[in-house]
Amino acid sequence: MRAKLLALTGIASAFLWVSAANSATLTIGLASGPGPAPAPVAVATGPGTALLTFTGSSGNFSTVNVSASGRPNSPLPDILGTTSLDISSSAGGTLRVYVTSQNNTDVGNTWISSLTSNSLPGGWSVTEQTFIDPGNGLFTTTTQLASNLFNAIGTSVSAAIAASGNNYSVTHLYTIVATGAGTALSTINLATPIPGALPLFATGLLGLWALRRKRKTAPAESLDPVVA
Repeated sequence: MRAKLLALTGIASAFLWVSAANSATLTIGLASGPGPAPAPVAVATGPGTALLTFTGSSGNFSTVNVSASGRPNSPLPDILGTTSLDISSSAGGTLRVYVTSQNNTDVGNTWISSLTSNSLPGGWSVTEQTFIDPGNGLFTTTTQLASNLFNAIGTSVSAAIAASGNNYSVTHLYTIVATGAGTALSTINLATPIPGALPLFATGLLGLWALRRKRKTAPAESLDPVVA
């Protein structure tokens, strides 16, 4: 019974640790205009425990809908998911959309980036990129994990190896180049297959199992008093 209580306590503690350690802050930023990328302006921010959504306009882009989900709302092994990027333009132009998840503390080395273009008008292009910053910066593009240029709808999945540190940020960057009126829809998901919390959690459970097995196989002590 005691071993069961220890196991349940360990499981509860592990889940609480994962929740606390992976509570991220999400920020959405926009930058419009051709040529060198101007500094993005933050338009929405919030905790990773909720779906963050921004609806507004920028330059010639009359409709900009961005939804993002981070830790711990995004289930393991996901780090950051831009679940909806819906862009409408009344004329040609360039729009850059940044989505950053800061304060991630689970350490990973191998990163999987799923880049998707769901709809794209003829002549338009969207470049999707993922970045990691061990310095936990906002909208920083320190180390690129993946990049793909879409001229039509499709999906690209790539893996990269990079150090994350113990407190880091990840950023999704969309660069949309519109040649005229139209609507585009794209998504990005970023995950790490081996979150740092899970091996520790598994090791703890194995230790509890070994302790319980040892107690079961140990010989029972006699309760009779020793006769002199």
